[in-house]
Amino acid sequence: MSVPTSSSLESEKDAEASVSTSQGAALLRVSATKVSRLMDLVGELSLSVSETIRSSDLDGLELTEFEKSAHRLMMVVREVQDAAAELRLVPVGEVFRRMRRMVRELERATNKEIDLVLEGEDVEIDKVVADRLYEPLVHVLRNSADHGLESPTDREMIGKLRKGRIALSAAQIGGDIQITVADDGRGLDRDRILARARERGLIGSEEEPEDHVLWKVIFQPGFSTAEAVTNLSGRGVGMDVLNSTMKELRGRISIDSERGRGSKIVLAIPLTLAFIESLVMRVGTRLYATPIDVVAEMFQPGTEQISRVSAEDGKEMVRVRGAFIPICRLQHYYGEETSDLPPLETLIIVVFNTSTGRIGLPVDEMFDQQQVVMKPLQGQLEKIRASFGCGLLASGDVAIVLDCERLAESARS
Repeated sequence: MSVPTSSSLESEKDAEASVSTSQGAALLRVSATKVSRLMDLVGELSLSVSETIRSSDLDGLELTEFEKSAHRLMMVVREVQDAAAELRLVPVGEVFRRMRRMVRELERATNKEIDLVLEGEDVEIDKVVADRLYEPLVHVLRNSADHGLESPTDREMIGKLRKGRIALSAAQIGGDIQITVADDGRGLDRDRILARARERGLIGSEEEPEDHVLWKVIFQPGFSTAEAVTNLSGRGVGMDVLNSTMKELRGRISIDSERGRGSKIVLAIPLTLAFIESLVMRVGTRLYATPIDVVAEMFQPGTEQISRVSAEDGKEMVRVRGAFIPICRLQHYYGEETSDLPPLETLIIVVFNTSTGRIGLPVDEMFDQQQVVMKPLQGQLEKIRASFGCGLLASGDVAIVLDCERLAESARS
């Protein structure tokens, strides 16, 4: 009979630590770095397969059944991509549960009673997103506790329960994860926010913006309506951090608030950051891509649909079913030479849905829908405006992935 050595016992312990069972299914702990490496390799595999199938060396050759085999290979690669992306998904509850301790600390710091309600903890998100999400959520919850919820005494005086309620929930909607932070407090103070925005020159003295436009100013660096700086708020950095993080995660923010009834902040984040279903297009000599879920429609406009707001600044609009949509020419946006731009009626207009309304992007050529491999922009390329990063296409070309929210802000300014 063999006697187990110390090394063999350690190996058994390591195995037990890395493999466990839950509801009859074996679970294996794998380093996030290894999973990220696998996803990079899967992306390279996809590009290599596409380059091989589309190789010009195959032109003119009679290859029996090649098209069928190539299609099957691409389908398998797509399934491998999806499976690799799933490996990096973790329950959002891992982030949510860390908030409970922080809320208890907030109760002591603010002398308020807070009921934190967690919903959708089983919803899965990319591990990279989960790691980046904690700090922004901390700032949102602090704002809800410090600015949003009233004191227990004040709540009783206006007929509310002494204990304030903050609901933190998650849900998967299409290719996005929506994380919502809602409280039943006093709501945003429109008059104070508007006054402070005018003081800082963010909004004109005579301008009366709609709520969804005004709420965006709270994401400006250093913006705060607090009268004094405390350990919890007043420095004007919390919502700025949230806004910066959401841009890096290709996410969107929306705010809904009703005076005396509370506020709701919704964060919409892509399910995975590694691959993106996109529409590929060409403007001039450059390729661009946009997430397919923001595309509303595409058409070639007639002359009667086009109007110019001003001859001086060249702003254009196109009428679609009675509604006017502002046009954003990428040549204007990126400050390129615009003396010989083709007329809109010769181009294809791609209409995008954004949080501030629809915008139209004129393009020279449309390509098919593709699942592109996302890569971050680095070095000098980081300065490219309105971009999530670059997408590696099946043809081997590189396309700039556009952030339509930023384009819409420019088109409407």
